[in-house]
Amino acid sequence: MRFLRIEQVLFSLPMAYLGAFVAIRKIPPISILILIFFALFFLRTAGMTNDNLADVEIDAKNPRTRNRPLVTGAIKISEAKLMIISSLVLFFLITYFINIWAFILSPIVALIVMSYPYMKRYTAFANYHLASIQGLAVFSGAVAVLGIYYNSLSQIFLRIPWFFVIGTILWAVGFDLYNHIPDAQFDKQMGLHSFAVLLGDKALIFAGLNQLFSVIFDFIGDIYYNLGIIAIVSTIIHGIIMAYAYYLASRKNDFGKAFYYNIYSSIVLGLGIDIDVILGIPF
Repeated sequence: MRFLRIEQVLFSLPMAYLGAFVAIRKIPPISILILIFFALFFLRTAGMTNDNLADVEIDAKNPRTRNRPLVTGAIKISEAKLMIISSLVLFFLITYFINIWAFILSPIVALIVMSYPYMKRYTAFANYHLASIQGLAVFSGAVAVLGIYYNSLSQIFLRIPWFFVIGTILWAVGFDLYNHIPDAQFDKQMGLHSFAVLLGDKALIFAGLNQLFSVIFDFIGDIYYNLGIIAIVSTIIHGIIMAYAYYLASRKNDFGKAFYYNIYSSIVLGLGIDIDVILGIPF
């Protein structure tokens, strides 16, 4: 569990359910919600394991990461490879049982997830690559339920809550930089790329601006998708938590706590919007 940093599932699971609820404006079938959970879990297991495997030599040199299980040998390289293969197989199998469109799109989603750790070798936009994986949670949750009702991929794409996809991407860029800013000097020495390396002292402001625009897109989503008062309040609290996380990073220099506070903001937004869809209380 420590190897997978399992608590970080709560970054993406609320967003996947948000996508599912908003896409059809009602409670999705329980069986689909369960399958969404397991599909996300196994894809995330494959992605996180691949990330650890790709970075094992780098992590061994970084004081912040040198105690990770793959570095210390608590988990073997062969075990990590087996975890990747088995998790991907299970992910594809689960998407087959969700619906045909989820299954057809699953290799593209998996490719985006699995290619992330190599992007930071080449471009600062690796932060947006990671963030797009969080956005894919919203997208995939929507596809999982829309594929039950629509046979056309174009119809499905028209009904995906894109404002929340974009909002989630911008939100994730901000909290991902909370991981990269303390490592900026180390990453620069290792030839790794991020906006923390590219922007230097301005990286934290850049993170905050991304999260500010994410709240704006979430508010637009609340209005555009005819959500109610609970969604609006949840979006406000979501933004307040992010603002507090920014305060922790900028004033207290506590990037670790700032990073994890975004889990709370994810739960508040995702759960709040799901409840709003269920209760249907107008704004």
